[in-house]
Amino acid sequence: MRRITPLLLGLVAAQAPLPARAAGLVVVGQESLSLLEYDAASGAFARVVAQTTSAGFANPGGIAIRPSDGVLHVASAATGEIWRYTTATGEVQTPALRTGLQAPRGLAFDASGATLFFSDPEDSLAETTDSVKALALPAGTLTTVGTSANAEFADVAVGAAHVFASDSDGDRILRFPIGGGSGTAVIGTGLSEPTGLLLRSATELLIADSGSHRVLEYELVGGSWSFDRVVLPASAGVVEPCGLALAPDARLTVTGCGSDDVVLVDLATLAVTPLVAPGAAGLAVPKDAAWSGSTLLVAGTASNAVLYYDVAGDATGVAARGLSSPLDGGLALAPDGQRVYLASFGGNRVLEHAAGSGALLRSFEGACNLLPIDVALGPDGRLYVACFGDNGVSRIDLASGLSLGSFVQGGSGGLVNPRALAFGPGGDLCVSSGSGEVLEFDGGTGDFLRVVVDAGGNGSGPLDPYGLAFRGGRLFVASYFTHEVKAFDAATGAFAASFVTSGSGGLAGPTALAFGPDGDLFVTSRDDDSVRRYDGATGAFVSVFVAPGSGGLAGPFDLAFGPGAAALPALSPRAALALAAALAAAAAGRRRALRRRRA
Repeated sequence: MRRITPLLLGLVAAQAPLPARAAGLVVVGQESLSLLEYDAASGAFARVVAQTTSAGFANPGGIAIRPSDGVLHVASAATGEIWRYTTATGEVQTPALRTGLQAPRGLAFDASGATLFFSDPEDSLAETTDSVKALALPAGTLTTVGTSANAEFADVAVGAAHVFASDSDGDRILRFPIGGGSGTAVIGTGLSEPTGLLLRSATELLIADSGSHRVLEYELVGGSWSFDRVVLPASAGVVEPCGLALAPDARLTVTGCGSDDVVLVDLATLAVTPLVAPGAAGLAVPKDAAWSGSTLLVAGTASNAVLYYDVAGDATGVAARGLSSPLDGGLALAPDGQRVYLASFGGNRVLEHAAGSGALLRSFEGACNLLPIDVALGPDGRLYVACFGDNGVSRIDLASGLSLGSFVQGGSGGLVNPRALAFGPGGDLCVSSGSGEVLEFDGGTGDFLRVVVDAGGNGSGPLDPYGLAFRGGRLFVASYFTHEVKAFDAATGAFAASFVTSGSGGLAGPTALAFGPDGDLFVTSRDDDSVRRYDGATGAFVSVFVAPGSGGLAGPFDLAFGPGAAALPALSPRAALALAAALAAAAAGRRRALRRRRA
């Protein structure tokens, strides 16, 4: 039988609820490259929390809904493409609508949906000359409407006869004939870094003036565009307004690129109403917005996603996601339950996602020189990262997002290819090592303390340690190639029991383990793509909790419970006695076996 070495196993218990979710079990799959959630009571598949995206946009430069078919279009500024998504589901439509562009931004359709207009640098040899381009659909014919030297076009708005472009560098608004021709500066004073544009009518133009933190309205009078009024003042608190869209009730929707929020403005009374709270569901640098019926779509450049909200501003949990690093390492849930941290082995970085929407919040670079494989939140609130290729452990300061460098030096105590991390009751760090040992390091200094369990399982037989968990004074270790979970005294390291015996209940390749809210033990069975459940007192097999392949799960290697998992109820007297009896019996049997061997 071919041996497959799993790249990681880690275990970090959740310490707070996932937002607006029932208590759930989250599992990351090494082969499915996704974070999935299952019902904590039944194990039924609930949802995809986050997944690796290999096709689509990177750094959304603008979004638009095509009026003829309702399809979402996203400008990919980082890759020079325009992508399409099924609006209802956020599913990407391949191939890309258009490739070979420079950095498309500010999408806008004409009234019929037959032509998509956007801004783009002229070409790779003249990046300081921006242009307005038109893409005819469905033929895909690309034409240049007009160009302007030393311009930085941020957005476009389309009228019946003209296309307007905001020049954020030149503090002006240019107008081009819709069929192509020279541009004319129609507004050249009174602006400070204009970004978003919206034509309310043929004679009313709204401008998101990011530099002054205002939204302004200009009116066409006698053939000239003149300032009319301040629609959103700086005192409203929207920092760097950038995206504009009309809501179903005709109020103006404004995104704050600097305040990470969305507000509504009544254009009759100018009353301002908060809609999406700052950072809600992972919203970060909301570049653009569009409405699809009663659903608000907001493109977040920092989160590299299009997030969906209802008319009340609540996240609906559907998002079109841009390119992302592989989700193929261990996970940790933040204490407040709002964020999940994932090691990206293939992407060589650590990722922070919103636990509710799955949107990418931050990407931590340089935590490891090579191959981050597991993460754990320490008692000090910092994020600890097992660096598989560095043979050590590093730290990240989550407040600043900066790497604090090496915590456990490479090779310290014989550490090689660390697999999983877990902090013990005393605050010290245990690490499962590719050497077959479980090593302990000082939780404050990172200094090597001791070999807790040796490669021989402290006399219990060969150990292939991966996932670790502490409970009731015991250290539980998932042993991959022996297909079992062993228990050791957390203080002395003495072998206590083969808690889950080899292959019990069909266990094949255990990689991570977690005690659930009810006290039972849940173990990933990597080789058959499932999660198995065992009695938390005796280790007896209970059930296949997550069926093989459920929800697309493939190669499960880390798991954690949401609400309640951080504050497990104490064992009942009956369960405590049963656990003590089981461990005592196992220890007695081991002593008898030792006496027989000595005899």
